[in-house]
Amino acid sequence: MKTTIGLLGLCVGVAVSSGCSPNDLNGVSDQDIAAQWLNSAVDNSASVNGISKNGISKNGISKNGISKNGVSYSGIGYTGTSMKATPSDQGVEVDGTALTGINMVGNLTDGGTMDLRVDGITWNSVAGVYLYNLKYYNGSTWEWVCGTDTGGNPIAAMPIMKAYLHPTYDEDEDQSRFSFGCVNAAIAKCALWGFKPWDTAYPETYSSSTKYRNISTSHQACQRLVRADYCGNGISHTRNGTPIDVYDALGIQNPDNIGGNTLEADWRPDGAHCIRHTRWATADSTLTPGETDLQYVQRVCPSRLAANDASCSNEANSTFYKANGFDLSNQANRDLLRNQSYQH
Repeated sequence: MKTTIGLLGLCVGVAVSSGCSPNDLNGVSDQDIAAQWLNSAVDNSASVNGISKNGISKNGISKNGISKNGVSYSGIGYTGTSMKATPSDQGVEVDGTALTGINMVGNLTDGGTMDLRVDGITWNSVAGVYLYNLKYYNGSTWEWVCGTDTGGNPIAAMPIMKAYLHPTYDEDEDQSRFSFGCVNAAIAKCALWGFKPWDTAYPETYSSSTKYRNISTSHQACQRLVRADYCGNGISHTRNGTPIDVYDALGIQNPDNIGGNTLEADWRPDGAHCIRHTRWATADSTLTPGETDLQYVQRVCPSRLAANDASCSNEANSTFYKANGFDLSNQANRDLLRNQSYQH
């Protein structure tokens, strides 16, 4: 799958079809909204969730701080197409557009908080899920959390029912928080590409045997891939709009094999393995001062380089292939995703 990259998403502590359907964004088509994560420079970023305030990243949303018109909500979760919750004055679970107008408290990585509001919820036929327009209070007025696209439309977000540890962006075992990811950043983009973290029973079949995979593992590998987080330490080595060809061991995405691209790396939840080349010579000199991205990898995680890992020497033995990876008891140790690119 050819795409351009955007980074992680708004981590606040908190199959494509055709056709148009109405939404509440002043008549903007579903396809226009889908352009925010498909084949557009705005789709890509080095951010995990795409959300920050005064340069400070969001770091999860508390499940215990959600309310609407003074009514608290509990039982926060995700149905596979929308967020769900139970208002305390009804005791009946609601989802879909019924959660329009809820207020949330986002946690910031500096220990502060951010007041958030769901300003609108829209079904998107391209994504096959409800997308959310979020605003945050800047102290005097409400602003779009994910910004706006080139057409001036608010960039949508989607809920991801897990939180991340800053600055490594490892998954947090704390279940009291969840995230919203802007659709042009890594965690939401990966979910919209088909790596749905809520799918815990995706079937994989090999040699007449079927096993059921937790796609949350592939989703974590995907966010590392999108951000070119080679060492799995949270440091991104890419730029917005960089074209990559993404595919995976389960067949959720397939390669386009675009001329000029070569295999960049294999990806697991902990970052890259068998790195053949970096995406950029130097993606961001402020993150790797005085050295190229390759020199950074050589210094910080040299074992990730194909040249330093004997297991990479024989492509036929890669766990990316079912013959080698299907029976691994811990799929987090499998090469789940790959990407092709050319070095910029």
